Amino acid sequence: MYKFLLCSLLFVSQAAVADPAFSGITADDLEGISNEMSANFTHNSMMGASKMGMIFGFQVGLVGAVTDAPKIDAIAKRNTGAELPKLYNGGLMGALGLPFGISLEAIVLPEMEVAGTKVSSTSLAFKYNINEVIPVLPVNLALRGVYSTAKMSFQQTVSGVTSNVKNETSVTGLQLLFSPMIPIVEPYIGVGILNGSDTLSNTGVASIFDPSFTTGQSESKNVSTTQLLAGVEVSLLVFKLGAEYSQAFGTSRYGLKMSLGF
Repeated sequence: MYKFLLCSLLFVSQAAVADPAFSGITADDLEGISNEMSANFTHNSMMGASKMGMIFGFQVGLVGAVTDAPKIDAIAKRNTGAELPKLYNGGLMGALGLPFGISLEAIVLPEMEVAGTKVSSTSLAFKYNINEVIPVLPVNLALRGVYSTAKMSFQQTVSGVTSNVKNETSVTGLQLLFSPMIPIVEPYIGVGILNGSDTLSNTGVASIFDPSFTTGQSESKNVSTTQLLAGVEVSLLVFKLGAEYSQAFGTSRYGLKMSLGF
């Protein structure tokens, strides 16, 4: 059942990636791809600054998000006339609350193939509730370290030449989260610093890169950014809903979450 839901979530993006082609990639193109892929696959649990439970807590569910991708869309249109204005991501989310204000988070998308595109991703987070050491704070305050990695690959044919294209992304960062001390509905805001690393490569008789940029078949780019995020998590007994907006790497992402927990 969960695979059906995740496939439904990712189908639009994967089907779209299978049609456009990456060719003539310049240094500016690679920077745009790196920024938008990093924004898309940054950890996205949609959880606020409060600690999970009085002593222990847990949460399991599904998350999904859509990221604006104007740079990748321009590359797709330039090469084949196809459109790819959005990137999508999703996964199985789990979180565990431990004593002393510590919580662990993970989001996993096992490798799936839809419409010729393979995608997989994993993201992890460690959150510490600062109210544990400064209990007089009037709001919830937390630090969260995040790490994510993702792979996407597809086959393309340009001018009768077929090649396999692979993109690998990793993101690390640190976030500071704030939320009010109110029950049921927890709105939150946050700021962060993120670093992304992206490697684009292909196998085949021809390179996907512009020869004025490189004559090789693999190139990497490191990017960094500040992040702004705002969201809300609603707890209805054991059922939880979340929504989040974030701005990072020069683009916007919108996410939703459905989960169970206490």
